Order: sequence, then structure tokens, then C-alpha cells
Amino acid sequence: MFLFNALLSLFISLILIFFNWKENKNTIYLGLFLFIISLYSLTHYFSVFGNSPIMLALFYGHFSPFMLLAGPLLYFYIRGIIRDTYILSPKDYLHFIPAIIVFIGNIPYYFTPFDVKIEYAKMILADLDQLKHVGVNFIFPISVNYIMRVTSLMIYTLFSYYKIWKYKPKVKKSIPTQQYLLTYRWLNMFFIALIILLIAFALITADFIQKSPKETYGALSLVHNLGGIMFLLLSASLLVFPQILYGFPVYHTPSEKTVRKTEANKQVLPEIDEDEEDNPFLELRDQISDYLETEKPYLNPEFSIGDLATAMKVPQHHISYCLRVLYKQSFPKLKTSLRIEYAKQLMQSEDAIHLSLEGIGQMAGFSSRSSFYSAFQSEMGCSPGEYMERK
Repeated sequence: MFLFNALLSLFISLILIFFNWKENKNTIYLGLFLFIISLYSLTHYFSVFGNSPIMLALFYGHFSPFMLLAGPLLYFYIRGIIRDTYILSPKDYLHFIPAIIVFIGNIPYYFTPFDVKIEYAKMILADLDQLKHVGVNFIFPISVNYIMRVTSLMIYTLFSYYKIWKYKPKVKKSIPTQQYLLTYRWLNMFFIALIILLIAFALITADFIQKSPKETYGALSLVHNLGGIMFLLLSASLLVFPQILYGFPVYHTPSEKTVRKTEANKQVLPEIDEDEEDNPFLELRDQISDYLETEKPYLNPEFSIGDLATAMKVPQHHISYCLRVLYKQSFPKLKTSLRIEYAKQLMQSEDAIHLSLEGIGQMAGFSSRSSFYSAFQSEMGCSPGEYMERK
């Protein structure tokens, strides 16, 4: 179970990083934080519960500097949510100094032959008490390293939680109420679970210093497992409620409003749920719809969500939030639907007899004949040729 929890958390963290590095870069901090915690869990598993010298040799000691990055990454994520930005200032890199120091202390171990590391791993698996004697850092003993990890992460966690608890948006009318409440509640549960987990780590660390590793992990493994399960559930909730990842998006009303609700763009816009009627991003939604209708940028095969964000002069993750919450579809899906609708208009026009189906697909913004046919079949339930015969 412990190994399954660690691997699943690792998988979730990779999903967050892979699918959000373009749309919402602030979420990368959360993904990296979960990734590091998962690596620590795997190292713990192969040290205490595993029986593979090779796996232990791969994990043991190599990732210890990253453990001191978990706290700063968590802080950057929370600060990014509050400020609605992901950008780091030059002084933010000072948070990385402890990890750099540990990395420098680990350099001789990194260059140790792997065969020697396997021998160290065998010693630990044969006698867990060897954890206190097999050091990987020439600057700090292993006990000091453990204390630094749990202390650093606890300080950053408490400070980040304080920032969330204290946060009172000055422009609350510019933050979607439902999004704010959902994210705020999830963050509270996240920090409570994380603090419980850190208390478990602190108990294990204190016991590790006073007693032998065998006694420590034998007495407190249940506490560690329960904390890990709780943390895993919150990590998995990101997949169930992906809206959490949008944080507290703040919509700044532009000085000039250029919203024109035409009959055409009303067809693009879905019905609004009652709890979203006061959503400040409705104005941005209307502006996006108006822009798509009048400028038709989707006819360009290279049209991207970044282009749309540039045209609207808003952060890209605001566009992502607006599309998924208020349009109720992703950018690729919306772009494809608009292109199919344009292709249908071409097929129904008088000029259709002079156009080939491949030409219609290219004019509608599809980069190839196959992508046009595939999208049309999926959207309409028939091929373009069959649709032409029916009209």
C-alpha cells in the first residue's frame, strides 16, 4: 500500500506538470512539490520496507538536496495563487541556498561508484541501524539532514498557511465566488493534511535521533502510513476537481469595453449556471466570443491559446479558466467546433461547387485532409462528403 501511494502521487505530480506547464505555470510549483514528496516517500519505502539493493542505491542520498526545495516550491505556489502570477523575483532564488549547500556536500557521494552504493544499500537492508552510519554528505551528518528537512518544510508550510488564512482579496468582485470558495476550502484541507504529515515526520525524526532506526520505524510506521494516505487523497482530488488548479484568478476590467453580443456569438456561448451569474469573467467570455466571431483567428492553422491570450491582453491561465468554466469546453475542442461550423457554411454557400473538400478543410483552418475528415466525422457523425450529399 505504501509503495502504491507513493507511485500514484508521483504519477499525479507528473500529470500536473505535463498538462499545466503552458496553461497555468503556477501549478508547476505544486506539481514539483508533490513530485519531491513522492521521491521522499519512495526513498523511505526502499530503505525501510524494500528488499532491492539496486533500487535503494538509486534512491538513497541522490535526492536529498531536493527535499529542501519542497518548502520554497510550496510557498511560491501559494504566493502565486494570491498574486495571480507565477513570476519569481531575483531574491526568490535565495530560498534555494540550503538545497545548494546540501548538494555541494553530496558531490563526493554522487561520484562514488555505483557498486559501492549497492554495498551501502545491502548494509542498510541487512541492518536498518546502518542508516545512522552510512552518510552521503560530508558537511552534515544524516541526523542534521533529517532535522533540516522537516524543520524547513514545517516553517514554509505554516507561513504559507498563514498567508492563505490572512488573505482577504481587495477586489473580491473580480474573483469568481465559486472558484474562490472551492480553492480556499481545498487549500485548508491540504494544509491540515500536510501539517499532520509533518507532525508524523517530526516524531519520526525525533525518535530517530534518540533511538535506533529499527525502533523508530517499528513504532511510528502506522502514523506515517496514515499521514501518507491522507496526503494522497488530497493529491488525487486534483484529478477529480481540476478547477482547483486555477487558484484565485483576478479579472481586471479593461478601460474600454468592446463587448458586442451578436446572434452569432450567442450560439457559441453555453447557458450560464445560476452560481456563475455574477462571475466577473463573463465579460472576458463575451469579449472572447466577439473576437472569435469577428476576427475568425481559428482559420489560421497555427492559432493557439497563447495567441488568444495575447489578443485579449490577459494571462493565458485566465483564458483557460474562462473556456473550461464558462464555455464548458477546452480550447482545442472549441477551436475544432468553430472550424467545423465554418466548413459547413462553406459547403452550404454558392461557391461550394467550385471548392474541393480538401480545399474547404484548408480554408476552415485544418492543417491536413485527414485532420479535417477525422474532426468532421467526430463532430457531425458523418464524413464531409456525406454531409455535402445531404444538403
